[in-house]
Amino acid sequence: MSRLGMPLVNQFYRLFGSKSERWLARAALRVDAIRYHEAQAAKLSDDEIRHQSMRLRGRARGGETLDRLLPEAFGLVTEAARRTLNLRLYDVQLAGAQVLHMGALAELATGEGKTLTAVPAVYLNALNGKGVHVATVNDYLARRDAEWMEPVYQLLGLSVGVLQMQMQDQQRIKAYRSDITYGMASEFGFDFLRDRLRIKGQASQGVPFWEAWQNPGSNGAAKAGESRVQPEFLHYAIVDEADSILIDEARTPLIISTATQQASPEEQVVYHWANRLAQMMAFNEHYTFDHKKQKIELTESGRHLARYANPPVGPHSHAMDKLFEHVERSIFAHVRYHRDVHYMIENNKVVIIDEYTGRRMPDRHWRDGLHQAVEAKEGVPINKQSDHAAQVTFQNFFKLYKKLAGMTGTAAPNNREFARVYKLPVVVVPTNRPVIREHLPDRVFPNEEVKFTAVVAKVKELIDQGRAVLIGTRSVEKSEALSAKLTAAGIVHQVLNARQHELEAKVVAKAGEPGAVTIATNMAGRGTDIKLGAGVAESGGLFVMGTERHDARRIDRQLAGRCGRQGDPGSAQFFLALDDELLEALGAEKQQALIQEGQRRPIQSDRYRRLFDVAQKRMEARHYKQRIDLMAYDRHRQEVLKDLGADPYVD
Repeated sequence: MSRLGMPLVNQFYRLFGSKSERWLARAALRVDAIRYHEAQAAKLSDDEIRHQSMRLRGRARGGETLDRLLPEAFGLVTEAARRTLNLRLYDVQLAGAQVLHMGALAELATGEGKTLTAVPAVYLNALNGKGVHVATVNDYLARRDAEWMEPVYQLLGLSVGVLQMQMQDQQRIKAYRSDITYGMASEFGFDFLRDRLRIKGQASQGVPFWEAWQNPGSNGAAKAGESRVQPEFLHYAIVDEADSILIDEARTPLIISTATQQASPEEQVVYHWANRLAQMMAFNEHYTFDHKKQKIELTESGRHLARYANPPVGPHSHAMDKLFEHVERSIFAHVRYHRDVHYMIENNKVVIIDEYTGRRMPDRHWRDGLHQAVEAKEGVPINKQSDHAAQVTFQNFFKLYKKLAGMTGTAAPNNREFARVYKLPVVVVPTNRPVIREHLPDRVFPNEEVKFTAVVAKVKELIDQGRAVLIGTRSVEKSEALSAKLTAAGIVHQVLNARQHELEAKVVAKAGEPGAVTIATNMAGRGTDIKLGAGVAESGGLFVMGTERHDARRIDRQLAGRCGRQGDPGSAQFFLALDDELLEALGAEKQQALIQEGQRRPIQSDRYRRLFDVAQKRMEARHYKQRIDLMAYDRHRQEVLKDLGADPYVD
């Protein structure tokens, strides 16, 4: 029996074994059978492997269960990967692949090869010809993973398609008609919405939407059915980086809006007036800010100032209470939304930066006039507020799949939410080799200036040791500020953020070389594998420095997980400051008091570290409530539209 199998089988028979242990033990029971079929496949030629794969496909389409085919299919994939990629799946990867096939969420530690782990489950579930979707966090990873794994699938006789943003419909149809489709999670969701909009527009008058959607061909709805890009039935999806997509991204619904048009000069007047007024107002005198609710509210003094500040009049103006709301949104744009942190200016447009991945989101807009408030703040052309044509949340979209699975390096902290919302149990898969990553205690400094000085000093020390250094920042602004510090100190380095996203593969490829220093936003926190150069492991491996804690502990773990992969040495440490954005969760007055205290007396790291933990937990609780509220609202909205005989996703 395999090294993985025996201890896990023993766990399976323990009366009080955890659910995760029981699922993993079921997977371990099959590993030896998979290895047997792998050995048999090793005796075959490439043509014979492809022929054997076609036989498995015939058996699957003939009604034989996938569970029964699993050992043969996984053995065939393992041999195909060895031949095409020179990679042999570990026992733990085979166990993780079975967890994915069973419809669970596999927590695989960073560096354990999630991309390859998914392949056996993808192949097995594609045998019946119903299509498998692999959803990930961005275009780059979708294209990279598809191109990397395509030789394995091709040897087995299966086709692979890739969805990319800005693709034409014919290209999308071709991608979906492949046996396996890789793509950005939001692209799968937007294609779902676009199909529904097409069918709504093309179905004949008097035919209820549900009849046109479910029975294409009746009452003039044939053309509507033929216009689908995505398959009618969503069979099986594996969500890579599942916590990012199903948890972090779930706070923002996918929305298709009407075409964006520039607002007329008359329509822009209100936004410019509110922007000028916002810059005149003072905190606590003219407005209050509730950090917990993230809400700006004008005081009586602020309302008085607005009322007598020559408010705009005319056909595009509003009642006074609506003008107050415009001012509050403008204040919010100034107080809470910062250039090169939450957005950047590109081609004279406001482009949102995703706070969890550090990537540009050119097709995303803030709602309820906030985007227009930011445009007025930055002095770029102001666009009209778009009407919503269709929308769906990630929670509701991914639950449409007949079978759903996911994988990530950080799922356990949110296991209850995965179970409650998605009915996905979390199974923690052991590592192939013991993790020897060193987690050093956080260091806390009075302010950012002192913190960055300490970071530069530490980088010099690490370069002298021959180690590679990865420095994580929360924003474009911070990455460029730290870059300036390193440049002034004469330290050669690379910067990876939303401005240099096209260079990602090249920067990451060199980030593990001796003496290499790389500053990166969260772009380098997921899906990137930094290979150590010659002598780096002997010097201690990659050193990951976090310059701020994030809103969720999971994201910190993702960053730290860039080092110490597959048994390599490595170290991770966070450098924090009392003026970091996270501590705003404690309240503005509390944070200001801490900053003043830190300037008067030496920093006691243990005490302050606990404050960062408290702030993180508050942010996590706030975001969880937002996700649950959004899901409840979306469910209620769908029920109302269904009762009216309308499509629950199309307004």
